[in-house]
Amino acid sequence: MLPFRLHSKYNPNKEAEQFAASIEGTPSIIVITEPGESYLAPALKAQFPYTKRIAIRYSETLFSDSDDLWDAVWRPGNGSLPFFLLSHIPDEKLAGTRFLSWKAADKAFPDEAEAAWNQIRYTINMLTSVMHTRSFFGNKWLKNTVDNFIRLERPALLSFGERNFILAGAGPTLEQLTAAQAASYSILAVSSACRVLTARNIPIDLCIATDAGYWALPHFDSLPAGVPAAFPLEAAVPSSILKAHPCVPLSYNSPLEAALFTAAHLQPLTARENGTVTGTACELLLRHTNRNIILAGVDLAAAKGFTHARPHASITRLFAAANRLNPLAGTLAVQNFASQSLETYRQWFLQLPPASARRLFRAGTGGAPLPNIKPVDLTAGAAETAQPAVLSADTAARMCNTQSGSTNNTQPCSTQLGTGNPPAKHKNSAQDAALLSVHPYPAPSRPERTQIVFSLLNTLRTGLPALIAMEPARLTEDAATLEKQICALCSYTAYCNVVKNPTDAKAQANLTEQVSRVLGAFIKRIEA
Repeated sequence: MLPFRLHSKYNPNKEAEQFAASIEGTPSIIVITEPGESYLAPALKAQFPYTKRIAIRYSETLFSDSDDLWDAVWRPGNGSLPFFLLSHIPDEKLAGTRFLSWKAADKAFPDEAEAAWNQIRYTINMLTSVMHTRSFFGNKWLKNTVDNFIRLERPALLSFGERNFILAGAGPTLEQLTAAQAASYSILAVSSACRVLTARNIPIDLCIATDAGYWALPHFDSLPAGVPAAFPLEAAVPSSILKAHPCVPLSYNSPLEAALFTAAHLQPLTARENGTVTGTACELLLRHTNRNIILAGVDLAAAKGFTHARPHASITRLFAAANRLNPLAGTLAVQNFASQSLETYRQWFLQLPPASARRLFRAGTGGAPLPNIKPVDLTAGAAETAQPAVLSADTAARMCNTQSGSTNNTQPCSTQLGTGNPPAKHKNSAQDAALLSVHPYPAPSRPERTQIVFSLLNTLRTGLPALIAMEPARLTEDAATLEKQICALCSYTAYCNVVKNPTDAKAQANLTEQVSRVLGAFIKRIEA
């Protein structure tokens, strides 16, 4: 018997019905904090039969017998609340989501309520940021996807090898890494770190890029010949890289990627979309290998001086723009004040599952604290003695088949998967182990790839206006579809307006106009 009451003593069902009736509009998703004995669940179901209902619990065990009345339930033991909400609330449905509290529970659990609502506000801010990003980059992502698919000349498969990894970010502490310290590792570098490593004679085994903006292109300027590059099709990649370097296409498993890769018989490497290229690279190694990962230059905090290790493309631009009226020191100070996104990325590392965090180590001194990731002194060779994780047989099999959609892939699995056998514990043996490597394979000709894109865009340009006019509710479904993705890429704002109110004829007309305009422009570019 609880020492407090969360529901009406006389008619809790009626109380719940009145609460449900007070909710305005028809939400797509309702998030309710600590609904107690869940009288609200059937009341909300009756009032909003097609609305997803999510319960946020304040306790690990209380009221667990009614959890199955909800579409999804979070408890403190489930990990990060923001990550949970992000996995259940598509950003385009944020406007149609209602976050509600059961006031009696907030009074009974004041500390838990305050913590939960702080995390909810943080989630809303993150989703809002994602929406701004999609609105700004939508057309650019579509353009990059089309251009990269057509210009990709040397697709390659990736073998991760048998060594532990150094994952090089572009933070100032990367300047502490030496060629001798890196000699016995496979080096995976984000594109903005490549110039730093090359200047220090540290060989790069794989360059990874995810940024879609034009400002990311100069990061490739100093990439040594023959170094392979991995990237999703939506990233900004110079034509020179697509033509001359082995390229490992990454797939976020979006419908557009699947359509293009399947049509061209390309074999992308499955990746997970992340807010930062370092996060994408880290998840790539955690997913596809069982080796340990040393983070170098992953500072996740604003520095007192330069924001990146040197040399760096952005610093070069700053020097060029500096003058007496706009001194370099002032520009650096302004940059360092903008640290909110860095804290978001730090939170991602802090919320990693313990099994993943145990495989990560952090080199160098400095940067934001990451208490779940052990520091390592590369000068002492400490990380070389670390053991790889012991994996289950099914996880090992998945990692062997690293190329998405290639169940008959004959590429050998070169990592020591599922055995629990430790790597060599002395430097010479580590240096004898296989490095990360790539294996190019033939692809359709450029004219053939161009025709694939041309046919797909024409089909979409013809079919989407009819879908928007006749079946707009299909755009509100949870399942990812090619039609939804193209609408969002053509005009994210217009797409969200239709998702919010599918019967709004004005919103439908606006989305149809934007889709026709954008796809028509891409088709003309290809024809020219």
